[in-house]
Amino acid sequence: MSAYTSHSTSVHHADKGGVISDGTPDLSNHSRSSSKKSGNSTHLIDANDPWIRQSSSSLAISAKAAARRNSIEIKNGSILLKDVVCYFSLLEANTPDDKLEFMFRLYDSDGNGILDSSEIECIVNQMMSVAEYLGWDVTELKPILKNMMVEIDYDADGTVSLDEWKRGGMTTIPLLVLLGLDTNIKDDGVHVWRLKHFNKPSYCNLCLNMLMGLGKQGLSCKLCKYTVHERCVQRAPSSCITTYVKSTKTSQVLHHHWVEGNNPGKCHKCHKSIKSYNGVTGLHCRWCKINLHNKCTSQVPPECDLGEFKEHIVPPTAICPVVLERQRIGQSGRPSLNRADSIVDGSGLQIYPVAGTQPLLVFVNPKSGGKQGDRLMRKMQYFLNPRQVYNLIKDRGPMTGLQFFKDLPDTRVLVCGGDGTVGWLLDAMDKVNFEKRPPVCVLPLGTGNDMARCLRWGGGYQGESLGKVFDRISRSEEVMMDRWNIEFSAAADDEKGDPIPCNIINNYFSIGVDASIAHMFHTMREKHPEKFNSRMKNKLWYFEFGTSETFFKTCKNLHEAIDVMCDGCSLDLAHGPSLEGIAILNIPSIHAGTDLWGENATQKKRKKQQKQARKDRDREVSSSSMSSVDLHCAVQDIGDGLIEVIGLENSMHAAQVKVGIRSSGRRLAQCQTVVIRTHSRFPMQIDGEPWIQPPCTISISHKNQVPMCMAPPSPKRKSLFNIFS
Repeated sequence: MSAYTSHSTSVHHADKGGVISDGTPDLSNHSRSSSKKSGNSTHLIDANDPWIRQSSSSLAISAKAAARRNSIEIKNGSILLKDVVCYFSLLEANTPDDKLEFMFRLYDSDGNGILDSSEIECIVNQMMSVAEYLGWDVTELKPILKNMMVEIDYDADGTVSLDEWKRGGMTTIPLLVLLGLDTNIKDDGVHVWRLKHFNKPSYCNLCLNMLMGLGKQGLSCKLCKYTVHERCVQRAPSSCITTYVKSTKTSQVLHHHWVEGNNPGKCHKCHKSIKSYNGVTGLHCRWCKINLHNKCTSQVPPECDLGEFKEHIVPPTAICPVVLERQRIGQSGRPSLNRADSIVDGSGLQIYPVAGTQPLLVFVNPKSGGKQGDRLMRKMQYFLNPRQVYNLIKDRGPMTGLQFFKDLPDTRVLVCGGDGTVGWLLDAMDKVNFEKRPPVCVLPLGTGNDMARCLRWGGGYQGESLGKVFDRISRSEEVMMDRWNIEFSAAADDEKGDPIPCNIINNYFSIGVDASIAHMFHTMREKHPEKFNSRMKNKLWYFEFGTSETFFKTCKNLHEAIDVMCDGCSLDLAHGPSLEGIAILNIPSIHAGTDLWGENATQKKRKKQQKQARKDRDREVSSSSMSSVDLHCAVQDIGDGLIEVIGLENSMHAAQVKVGIRSSGRRLAQCQTVVIRTHSRFPMQIDGEPWIQPPCTISISHKNQVPMCMAPPSPKRKSLFNIFS
């Protein structure tokens, strides 16, 4: 389910007026402000609606079969209310596997556990009704559907078992779409409303009157900005954008989608101001975002080029149902699909590449950054095709979008969230069989945002225009980033600790003082989540816990209860200052932007540092695989196949590095493998996720490299408040 349907539960008009009767989508739909158009948009119960027919006739069949099993009784053609409730609850919330089994039982009228030829014929007829209702091109579709049903009969015995039905529906045939159980397809072209407060004079597109009031004055469509009063919403036409084509015979040229009124700015043609405050006047294209006077419309060609950021947008003409693609290419014999994995997850739709584009696949974590996630979700849905934007919470992770886009070349992925969200996405991408793994951009919405910082995407999204964000994505460069496996082996006493959050290091792993602070923060946030609703508050809490750790020193002399081995060589931690923490770094950012390894010196400075290090070798002693001179000049890189080991002397050490009082942490090693043995319980954290770990042996080794997008450098602005950035 894409982000387009994630919001379909919002207040919206359920009329199907947006479906064109001839089966072709109205890609040049003009959302005019004429009240005459609303006459046909009143919602009526249509006896020809296949969903209504399916609900009644199919449930009747199910009820008759169940009566023979003495589960329910049917009197005078009535159906028990609990069965209707069960049907609609399953339709709305259950898994595809449950829906497929339900539909199998529904059409297995004799209850023998298999679908025979007559029952399959009923299914094909239902599919034809749904396709006609959706406005699809049904020319010569019936033999295609019959061939698809033949495909499901894997053992070629002339009948379809439940296992064959599920296997086909989950891999090669979009059964849920064809049977009308996928609202993602059904609701295309319907407005998705939200209550909104308008800061400027705005007018209703239906009654043409101004929206009045102090609070939220009216409703605005999230996808096309069509605006109405609350009292007018039931009469609003279903004139929203279409996100895919319903016929492969449709012209592949996209036309403007005009929405009238409420579009202040200058006319794209005559460059004069549009006086939208005088009433419903002026036109705005939802796709290319140009504004025009009504009189200037005739001077602009009807074809839409998607505007300034067309390289990021998947046009609706590039998406069509997989079934219609079969019809277009005309298979012979027993056909098979190449895009099997995208059928269920992509809701039976297929994307075709468009020359000269690099489509953007967007994942948004609405829980990140307070309310920033929800606002960003709406912005992305309006700037792009809504089928490119996915809600990680409502869509239950990123797998749906990844499967839908996995075969599309030159795709970029944009993840909007914190470091945990980035790790979630990277783990999911490991499970997808990409032809070429797409690079990942990061729009930071979390608290620390260390991954975004090291890739130059910034310490936090400040609400800048998406145009600037897309421009930076266009100018970004692809780099490879290492990822590391981490394994924990419990000690002999088998003491129980907290569950380990993950087994992959993307950013860093640490033991001791900084993990103790993170664990206190995490515990407090679990108890009182209302106190952690902004990035600034979170940092103040970190400051409070860091100050507390400075006085209590819960990890004092950590180096005496820990053994570290790098590339087979033990580190001598006894010589030198005492340590309260050990950090294993994959990226040059930890604790919201602190570079504990230190900046990489220029070649001239490096020579001076080498000379100085030779004169003062006793300053820092390490028996790792590298000498102290080599460590002093070693360069950190996110894709060099090496990981850095740093020592922290106390809780203030990292803060001193961040503000520039100290140049770096205590460099211990730069290596390919790390083995750590602890002899006491210690707080630990992986990428900001803390827990308490009993004595154990920890092994860290290289996992893989993944492509990431490095943002172009931005001019640095010096400020006294950089510590809070």
